[in-house]
Amino acid sequence: RRVHGGGTSFQSQRTHSLITLTMYKILIAALALVAAIETVSAVNCTAMPDGAYEMGCRSYAKCASGQVTIVNCPDDQVYNNATAGCDDPKNVTPPCGKAIDCSSKADGRYPDLDQNCHTWYTCQDGKFLGHNFCPATTVFDDTLNTCNWANAVAPPCGTFKG
Repeated sequence: RRVHGGGTSFQSQRTHSLITLTMYKILIAALALVAAIETVSAVNCTAMPDGAYEMGCRSYAKCASGQVTIVNCPDDQVYNNATAGCDDPKNVTPPCGKAIDCSSKADGRYPDLDQNCHTWYTCQDGKFLGHNFCPATTVFDDTLNTCNWANAVAPPCGTFKG
């Protein structure tokens, strides 16, 4: 069958599907960016007691007298909830205290299956760059390279069966 423009009906449907998929990926990326921004802005020290608040394995927010300071740990350390500061990874529980061997992995982001995909890690040039947390109620989607709803992610991280 032919349609306007000389293409087949199948080609037209395929093009429409690709455009829809691309728009969906852009939407997911935008939502991930908003979630990341909200993580930083969610630390509102005016409404919280003084103390340290984990933002991820490599950084935390320090609240003092209603003011927030973001603290990034040195390259060889991670945040330790038990001490409320940066520490040697061997003193920290997983996922932050667990280094991954990236020597045989391609550059990229990988779901942390030991944490039920609620965290993910990055490998680059054979080096482990650390863990990151997905926002609550989401899992890492290795197809889109971002966190996503579990019902939209294929197993083993999600429940999507499509």
